Amino acid sequence: MKNEFKKKKLAHFITAVTGGVLLAGSGAVLAHGNHESGKKIGHEYAHRHDHDRDREKSYTLQGTCAFLPADRATEFHGNPMTSQLNLGMAGNQWVVFDKAMQQFNVWIGTGDGSEPAYRPNDASGWTLADLNQDATRYFIELIPPGQIRKQIKSGCMLLGNDEERNFLSGNFQVDFDVFASTNYNLMQDLANSGFIDEAVPYIQNKLDLMVAEGNPLSIGGDSYTTDADFDKQFDILMDLLSGDVIASNLDHINEGIHNAANKYMGAAHDYIRANDQEVTMTYTYADGTTETTTKMASAWLQDALAKVATPMAGSPAAERLISRDAGENHSSHDLAAMGCEYSPGVYKFCEFATLNKANTHESRVHHVETPNGIMLVEGYEPVDTGFVWITELAYQINAGNTAVTGMSGSTIGSLGIPTPASDSSVNAPNTYSLALLATSENEDRGRDFINFLRATEGQTVYTDGGFGGLTGAQMDGGKCYAKPVDGVSVATDRTGPGSCDDWLRNGSF
Repeated sequence: MKNEFKKKKLAHFITAVTGGVLLAGSGAVLAHGNHESGKKIGHEYAHRHDHDRDREKSYTLQGTCAFLPADRATEFHGNPMTSQLNLGMAGNQWVVFDKAMQQFNVWIGTGDGSEPAYRPNDASGWTLADLNQDATRYFIELIPPGQIRKQIKSGCMLLGNDEERNFLSGNFQVDFDVFASTNYNLMQDLANSGFIDEAVPYIQNKLDLMVAEGNPLSIGGDSYTTDADFDKQFDILMDLLSGDVIASNLDHINEGIHNAANKYMGAAHDYIRANDQEVTMTYTYADGTTETTTKMASAWLQDALAKVATPMAGSPAAERLISRDAGENHSSHDLAAMGCEYSPGVYKFCEFATLNKANTHESRVHHVETPNGIMLVEGYEPVDTGFVWITELAYQINAGNTAVTGMSGSTIGSLGIPTPASDSSVNAPNTYSLALLATSENEDRGRDFINFLRATEGQTVYTDGGFGGLTGAQMDGGKCYAKPVDGVSVATDRTGPGSCDDWLRNGSF
């Protein structure tokens, strides 16, 4: 019954969303040469299914379906009806994923580095028949990891039913083999529900604030003191809170990058407080009022945060408390209720400060909406700035897009919000992790893929794309998760291969 339901829903999904062609990011598809289904050339591969194994499930599907705007189905690659490896990868990896899959094929002995090919999906490109024949090996979702996490737990994804930004309806299921997250919080949630028992690190990334060419609003660019490091951090925070700046804020439930942005905001505010200086300026608060005076930088921040201590009418924070869309699970977005305080009444900068601002746009897929919003592309909400990974900005630059830049300019190798010389915690690198899932029907190939991304060949693909590689000692890190008891899995630090209690399966990364 499960497989019949999957095929029925997926067929509806392909017809409704693509009109006969399953799209892949930016109007293209990842396609494969003709190989006999189920075989690996050069390495033995036993295609195993859960129904072939006599073992009890460690998980129970739970909760409502994940949601995704139907136009974001362009971030789905391949055909899950015939796939032998289903990958749920954090969306920003789309900048390197065609090369990653090509090199994975070489690594396991099934390709020469030219396939899967990245080909236009237009009138002269692939038909549905072509796709079903050629894209048999992999299915890849490159969307926010929080949405994939919810899809894993519920067993389904709805397209077009979430909010008015969605355009079409559809429902489909995928049994994922590998999940990649930009933070360990999502891994812990899956462990609590019995879906994983180990998460291993593989790459790093850093944040930038994307702005229009020339930074016309001078976001993070104004000077107040003789300390350039201090001025940069102070001006970024004040601009994000200003009524004159429209920020593209991250989905605080589903986009994994929101954790990194939230961490940065808090660390930058800590830095300002620790290095407090007198600032004279004219400033427009979130409610439109202006002030010209001299006071300490920390006092400026407190006054700006006080304006958004509770959600302003029409703000994303206020609207989501009403609509409950995109998996909203909070009863309040007040700064105090969300723990954004140093002490009662002394606010600390966090993501809800900008979400509570009336003119903020909250993205669902930031790497699509933020650059297009900055460039004023029709159909996207106009914005002035937004957090992105440096790899996403690097992709735009390498593609010849000179309409956007970042806080350190547009030179590959020096992108990112600058880290003050005296405080390395401000915009520290963020580590991504991988896990083999209990839902996997392709454990051997899933393990191959995880090992590939952590091997020299996989690391090279990512570092060439602007990501940060890991040392051997860093590769030994990660988390071990005990079998959950009453919905809680105890996490301990991983200290290399074999250090985790492998209660879901045999073997270790």
